[in-house]
Amino acid sequence: MKETHPGNILVRAPNWIGDAVMGTPALMDLRKAYPSANITLWARPAVAELLKGHPSINEILVYDYRGKHGGMFGKAALIQTLRKGNFELAILFQNAFEAAILTLLAGIAERVGYATDGRKWLLSKSIEAPIKKGAVHLVQYYQGLICDITGIQTDRIPNLVVEKEDQERIDQRFPELVMTDGDYLIGVNPGSIYGTAKRWLPERFAEAADRLVKKFQEDLLPGKKIRSVLVGSQGEESLGQYIAECMKERPIVLSGKTTLRDLMGIIKRCSIFLTNDTGPMHIANAFNVPLAAVFGPTDPDDTAPYNNRQALVRTSVNCAPCFLRHCPIDHRCMTGVSVQQVYQVALTQYEATLALREQVGLN
Repeated sequence: MKETHPGNILVRAPNWIGDAVMGTPALMDLRKAYPSANITLWARPAVAELLKGHPSINEILVYDYRGKHGGMFGKAALIQTLRKGNFELAILFQNAFEAAILTLLAGIAERVGYATDGRKWLLSKSIEAPIKKGAVHLVQYYQGLICDITGIQTDRIPNLVVEKEDQERIDQRFPELVMTDGDYLIGVNPGSIYGTAKRWLPERFAEAADRLVKKFQEDLLPGKKIRSVLVGSQGEESLGQYIAECMKERPIVLSGKTTLRDLMGIIKRCSIFLTNDTGPMHIANAFNVPLAAVFGPTDPDDTAPYNNRQALVRTSVNCAPCFLRHCPIDHRCMTGVSVQQVYQVALTQYEATLALREQVGLN
C-alpha cells in the first residue's frame, strides 16, 4: 500500500460529530501523503455539513441513510453510486460491518480499516485495533489507520473551516450576535444528544455562566459588551429556556434554532465555552476556544479535548466511566462537579489562551 499512489480515494467518515472532528488530523495526513489524489468523503448528512470546505477533501458523498439510501433498494442504489466513482482505495474510519460490505459489493479493490465488528474477512487489508479501550485517543486512533497505509505520522490537532458566507448568514439570522471590536461572547452548551448521563446540572450551568459574565464585566473587561449564548440541538429547546430562566444575566437563547454550520460559526466567536462531553466541545477545541468540559460517564482517555486535558472538569467516582446513556443511580459523576470547578477551569483556560496569543502577537 505504501508504494502505491491511488488517484481516487473514498473515505468513510465516522458517524458522530465529535468523532468526525477528531478524524480531521488523519484526513490532513492522508492529503499530505497523496496531495494530487481526489479524496471523496462518504458521510452522513451532519458530518457532511461539518466538513464542508475542509482542505483535506475534494468531494462529499452524502449518505442519506434515512432517505434515498435507506432499505434494501436504497443500499443497492448506493452501491451503484460507489461503483461509478471508480475508487481505487476505500479507507474506513467508521468501524461498522456495513461500510466493509458495501465497499466490497461496490467492487473497490483496496478496502482498509480496523478489524472490528466481525468484518476482517471483508477487508483487503485489516488492521488490528487497540485492544484496551482508551489505549489511544481517537485522534491517534484515526491517524494510526492512515499511518499504516501511507507511513505518514504527524502531530496535528483537529481543525475545521468556517467560511465567510457562514459568518454572514449568522449575522443576518441572528443580529443579536453581531460582534464589534470589544464584544465578548460566553458560550454554554448544556445538552447532549447521547443521553442525560452526560449532562451536568442545568442550574449549575446557569450559575457558572452568570459568574463568568460578572467577572468579565467587573474585573477583566469593564466597559465592554459581555454576553452569553445558549446553544443546543433540536429537542433541547426547553432545556435552554429553563437555564435562561435560572440566569440573572439574560442570555441569548439559540437552543434548537441553529444549523450545524451556524453552530460552528457561533462557537468560533466565543471567548469561553462551557460544555458537556459532546460534538460541540470538539468543535470549540478545533477552533482553539477556551473550554471548560464536564466529563462524567465517558472516558477522557478516548475523547478529551485533544492536547488540552487541562480543560477537563470531573470528579473521581468508582462507577465511571460507565458509558451509559442514562444514570441508573444518583448521577454522582455529575453532581460531584461544582460550579467553582467549572468557573475556575474556564477562567484559567481563558487567561492561558490570552497569554499565548499575546506571546505570538495575535492581540
